[in-house]
Amino acid sequence: MDYPNLLETAFDEFSAAPAAGNNAAVGDSAGAPQLLIWRQIRWSNRRPLIEVEPVVPGGVAEGTHNRASQAAGESAPNQESNPAQRGVPSGVRIQIPLTPGAYLGLRIPRDSEGELYRYCAGYTTGTSNDAAPESAGIRRVPCPEGARIQRGQQCPRCTARDEFTALHSAHLYPGTLTESMRAYAMLEHRLYIATFPDGTHKVGTSSLHSTPRRLDEQAVATATYIALAPDGLAIRRAEDAVTALAKIPQVKQMASKYRAWTNPLPGVLLRTAHQEAVARAREALAELARTDPEVPLTALDEPWIPSLAMNRPYAALRAQSPEPLAPCDSGLESGAAGFFCTGAAGQFLSAHTGDADAAFLVNTAAWRNVLVEPAQEFTRVRVQGSLF
Repeated sequence: MDYPNLLETAFDEFSAAPAAGNNAAVGDSAGAPQLLIWRQIRWSNRRPLIEVEPVVPGGVAEGTHNRASQAAGESAPNQESNPAQRGVPSGVRIQIPLTPGAYLGLRIPRDSEGELYRYCAGYTTGTSNDAAPESAGIRRVPCPEGARIQRGQQCPRCTARDEFTALHSAHLYPGTLTESMRAYAMLEHRLYIATFPDGTHKVGTSSLHSTPRRLDEQAVATATYIALAPDGLAIRRAEDAVTALAKIPQVKQMASKYRAWTNPLPGVLLRTAHQEAVARAREALAELARTDPEVPLTALDEPWIPSLAMNRPYAALRAQSPEPLAPCDSGLESGAAGFFCTGAAGQFLSAHTGDADAAFLVNTAAWRNVLVEPAQEFTRVRVQGSLF
């Protein structure tokens, strides 16, 4: 039985998109595969959206490994035998609402060298309006070259073009910001402490426009906003102080987050760990106020609340004895994945293959910027259903 595939709706959306222009012929050729670049799960208005980019007919987008071979005088491998290797990124991103119960299936092609088709995510610039400073924001620009990459998120050219990267160190080197990014940095910002299901923590920031979205994206178990600053430069000084004095890091790797969700602490221990981290962070901010009273901070005590779209994965944490969602293969090795979606947490999807009690967690971050083809497939995973 074939199920309606969430990913296939992207082609209808793309053909109707004004920005598609003459590229709307994607998939028109008889028998041609319909291909997408999986970009990410984006959160908007507390709801998850699958963000993909259709691939349009065109020459083969060479990988960096092929470019290196040709620069060395080697001939390019023959890639015409596999139609999945034709096409270039369209530059148009389609956002598909994640509907509970909907089917999502895909195949993950590789080139003749066994490499994934991974494409540059583009770069970020600031947007500003002198008449309305509060409207300052950021926007994603597609990679002008539609470049293939072997690792990371960006090609070297887009890395050099990116304006957002400088924001992370702007409190130390303010002269590195462009005018539009400085306008964004001048927005109100918040500081939060996030705790993950394994009891580890991170300190982070969110702007006026990215609250609460920033935490929705993080796949945290619980979080608390602890401080407010009139701008992003001050809040990053506070963030550095919490890291230095309370020993709370600013980053948690995606693979570590995934392991945390599939092996969580009991709820009582999790809450205690979060409270202790928040207390340490507050002590660090108090010390910052004593040593650097010019940093303008207002204390907050506002909990982050998971949205309704997160109910299924968070139900696994709320039980007195946690019933973690089972891990599963990402599909990168097998070349395929498929399941019925039940919810989301950050870049993770809760899912099953027909038995709702045999639930598992899909790490879609493994597919980020990777070429995929909608297909009727099912993830192979062994999980034990609920005993009660």
